[in-house]
Amino acid sequence: MIREVELVSYLPAFMQKYKEPRAALEAEDPEFAIAWSGADRILYNHFIATADEYGIARLEKLLGILPAEEDDLESRRMKVQARWVNKIPYTVRVLAEKLETLSKGTDFTIEADFRQAYKMSVHMGLEMVGQVGELERIIDEIVPCNISALTTNHILIGTGGEAYGGGGIAYTDIIEIENQEVQDGEFF
Repeated sequence: MIREVELVSYLPAFMQKYKEPRAALEAEDPEFAIAWSGADRILYNHFIATADEYGIARLEKLLGILPAEEDDLESRRMKVQARWVNKIPYTVRVLAEKLETLSKGTDFTIEADFRQAYKMSVHMGLEMVGQVGELERIIDEIVPCNISALTTNHILIGTGGEAYGGGGIAYTDIIEIENQEVQDGEFF
C-alpha cells in the first residue's frame, strides 16, 4: 500500500504561502515515503500469503526449511504454509487438512485400511516444484511406522496441436572398383 506523502498539505492554508516551511516539508516527503514503504513491507511479511523473499526466508529459518535452488517464491511459500499448520494429534483428518493445504484445491484421495492390512494409499495431482518432496515429508511425519503408505502423483497434461510425420526411401548400390596389377598372368 504505497501512500502519497505530501507534508505540505498538513500546513494551514496561510502557512502554505511561505517558501521556507514549504521547501523543508517537500524535502522530507521522500523520507516519509521510504518509512511508509518499510511499514508496508513489515505488515506484508507478517502473513505467509503476502510475504516477499525476505519474509519467506525468515519463516524458513524459523521452521528449519532449507530451500532448493530450483524453488521459486510460490513453492517456498507452499512449503512454509504446509509446515506452519502443524496440528497434533495426527489423524487421517489432520492428514487430509495438510494435503488440502499442500495441493491448493486440486483433488486428492486417501484410501485407508487400518483394520486388516495397515495400509494407506494417497493419490495426488501435484504440479509445482517442491510439492512432491513436501508430500514425502508430511507422510513421514504424520503416518506411523507400522502403516504402509503408498503415494502416487498423477499430473494431467493437456496437449493440443498437430503432429506431422514423414518418411523417405533411398536405394543405394555399392560398386567397388579396384586397380589390380597383372604380373605373370596373375592378379594381385
